[in-house]
Amino acid sequence: MNRRLLLIVIVLGSLVGLFVFGTESENPGASTFSVLGPPGMPFAPTQVGINSSWFCAGVPATSQRGGDVIVTNPTAVPLRGRITVFSTSRKVVMQDISVGARDSGSFALEKLATGDYLSAFVELDGGLGMVEQRVRHPNGRSLSPCSNAPSSNWYLADGITLSAGYDLVVTNPFPDYTNITVSVLTADGVRTPAKLQNQTIAGQSVLKIDLEQFGLRDEQLLAIEVNSTPERVVVSRAQNYYGGLGRNGYAMTLGAPSTDNRWFFADGEKADNTSESLTLLNPSELPASVTVQVFTATEGGDEFVAVQIYDVAEGSVVKVDVDAIAGLPNGRHALVVNSPEVGIVAEQVITRGSGGGAVTVVSLGARVSSKRWWVSTALQDVNEAAMVVMNQTGESGTFSLFTLGPGGLQPVPGFQKVALPAASDFVGGFADVDLTGTGLIGQPILVETTVDSVVLRRPNRGTGLKGRTSVLAVPEI
Repeated sequence: MNRRLLLIVIVLGSLVGLFVFGTESENPGASTFSVLGPPGMPFAPTQVGINSSWFCAGVPATSQRGGDVIVTNPTAVPLRGRITVFSTSRKVVMQDISVGARDSGSFALEKLATGDYLSAFVELDGGLGMVEQRVRHPNGRSLSPCSNAPSSNWYLADGITLSAGYDLVVTNPFPDYTNITVSVLTADGVRTPAKLQNQTIAGQSVLKIDLEQFGLRDEQLLAIEVNSTPERVVVSRAQNYYGGLGRNGYAMTLGAPSTDNRWFFADGEKADNTSESLTLLNPSELPASVTVQVFTATEGGDEFVAVQIYDVAEGSVVKVDVDAIAGLPNGRHALVVNSPEVGIVAEQVITRGSGGGAVTVVSLGARVSSKRWWVSTALQDVNEAAMVVMNQTGESGTFSLFTLGPGGLQPVPGFQKVALPAASDFVGGFADVDLTGTGLIGQPILVETTVDSVVLRRPNRGTGLKGRTSVLAVPEI
């Protein structure tokens, strides 16, 4: 990666910042990983007979904190496998698991091992199944699908330490040691803390990196690249927001294990007491020309479509103020980020509410196309926008909902062949899914569409906490 340092402010439709980035058995034997594809967005495999491996982001396991691994079995026969738990204490625990036919199982990691952070590696015999993790934290629950593969390169485009805690959590699932190098972009340029260059991580262990302990305090921009050798790792970001930049809440999310040319965001909104931005990271050694499309859901000539182009220099970050896009009306919208020549990483930051009632969600966009998406971790309540279905095409289509239960997939009355609009003949649309009064609680849900789509769910943050988060569903590929 280019190691030059540069700080520039540019105007591209709205004000953005450009910063250059420097280019239960203990201690079991090693597991054999079955990787189903190159590192990318988590997906549900459809090929029968091949064992699948899932690598989870990690959960905090100190006082009043913990987390669960949720395994969903969509098949007609019991699903068996193993959970191996790694920890910051370097103790490894393995437990055999079994999930009944067309059912889900939840496994609390803090009941299996101890440490500041615990990370799970899940193997499923026969391959078919889905794995997610859910963090239980006083400042809000955080749900995320687990990765299908570790990677030698990880990227986190957004992050702050201004009135916020930031732990970088790195898991080495292999039995041999590995070394990592961490590069950090701040508003003042590139930081390469000496102790995070060629940092050794023991085999089958978790490393917690508190960024404030490395002099990264009160930062309003933290973009991170992690490289590892000789082994691949899993990298995640634990952010506890308490007021900085108006953000509030807790999130534990996987980084991006690779760059991509297209990113889809279904959960945009312009409203009072709501702020939205995109963070575009170009970690390559080539400049990128990035197009951002923003569109509303309505058809019949009332739709709004905006297209803006941003130059993202090599090894740099651009912050896009979505609220400032000219003509963008109040209400819901979706976004597509395109960088056809150079792979980038795109994250959305959206905060709804203000003060202590604010809820911030930072999430990677979707980067695949599918017509079948699983809400594999059952919703615990429903509302008028419990899910969002985004049309990735310029053609109108439909979507249908099915619940998974003992009798197999059952169609949900009133949600068969529901209209899924296209905003124009060259860009997709979306539909909020109002599940009020349906009683669709405690059951995995399958969303089928007639066009390529993205599905996002909006679970609550936990008992007694206001607001909702946004989590991509799991696509079948």
